[in-house]
Amino acid sequence: MRPAVLLFLLAVPAISREDLAELRQKASTLVSQGRYADAVPLLQHVLDAQEKAVGPDDPSLAPVIDSLAAVYRAQGRNPDAEQLYTRSLAIKEKAAGPDSAELIADLKPLAGLYVARAAYVDAEKALLRVIRIREKAKGFDDPDVANDCAALAAFYIDRKRYAVAEPNLKRAVLIIERRLGPQDSALVPVLDPLAAIYIQQKVFDLAEAPLRHIISIQEGLYGPTHQNVATYLDKLAQSFYLQKRYAEAEPLYRRSLPIWESVLGADSPELATTLDNLAVVLAAQDKFAEAEPYYRRSLALRSKSEVQSLNNYALVLEGQGDLAGAETQFKRALQLAERIPALPRAQSVGEGALLDTTLRSYAALLRELKRDAEAVKLEERAKGLKVEK
Repeated sequence: MRPAVLLFLLAVPAISREDLAELRQKASTLVSQGRYADAVPLLQHVLDAQEKAVGPDDPSLAPVIDSLAAVYRAQGRNPDAEQLYTRSLAIKEKAAGPDSAELIADLKPLAGLYVARAAYVDAEKALLRVIRIREKAKGFDDPDVANDCAALAAFYIDRKRYAVAEPNLKRAVLIIERRLGPQDSALVPVLDPLAAIYIQQKVFDLAEAPLRHIISIQEGLYGPTHQNVATYLDKLAQSFYLQKRYAEAEPLYRRSLPIWESVLGADSPELATTLDNLAVVLAAQDKFAEAEPYYRRSLALRSKSEVQSLNNYALVLEGQGDLAGAETQFKRALQLAERIPALPRAQSVGEGALLDTTLRSYAALLRELKRDAEAVKLEERAKGLKVEK
């Protein structure tokens, strides 16, 4: 494909504006397909042709330069991308002035490229300049300014500069609340890092307000039993736990548990962490009798996950012809499956079905090994299990 493109370009010494537009469109299509290497010569040819027609500093070059820079960035050719974005920035500054909103399209990717090469001072300057330009163009309380403040805060958070991240996040929150309303979904990605930096700095009491705010927004958007709500119930509960406010953490974990059961399934091993969290806060309040079944269920789920992995590993070994290795893993799986306690129906982790599967899979291997008498014993045992199909 690429040689054909190059031959086509060499065959056209002069090209009209319409043809240039067509080449840019072809390049855009190639980029959308991830064919960056094929897009580069097209964009480079468009740039060369336009540059010859209008000169190296004409503002009409900027969109093509930006497009080529974006492709270079997607290819990981950061130095080339940075050079082009810097050139585009200079062209726009000369044509529109140092405070033009047009500069933002170059400053933002430049900030990312500066970060990539650890030029953090340059990155910070670029992000601060974006905010200043945006304020002059749109005012101090525009939602885009809020987004820019959040981007600057994210930069600071990555550098662990929480003290300067916090006011930028607070400003973003105030702008969004004033312009979009206190329950707008745009608040969530700003309130979340605000709560996170408080937790990171162990100022747990300050994390409560943004987390409760997020819960309220998510409830309004998705209803009280959505997994997004459960995520932040757990975060708030964890904050209370770290403050030793166990009695306040308990109802939050109790509320999130049935949500996760509905989302993941009551016998999902992923529930183990949620069960552990609830058990821990109960035990911290000396509610040992209440904590015990949650611990048992959590351990059962973790054991279930291990048994499933052992069974799968055994089947892989069997498929590779390593029958002795497969038997070793089936034996381990069976021993562990047998130790998973039979839990009450509401707390069941599917332990009966897991044991049934393990017995039948092991029996099939024994059949393959011509050890039919041993296989029959396992098959009869599996038949004796009361497993709901």
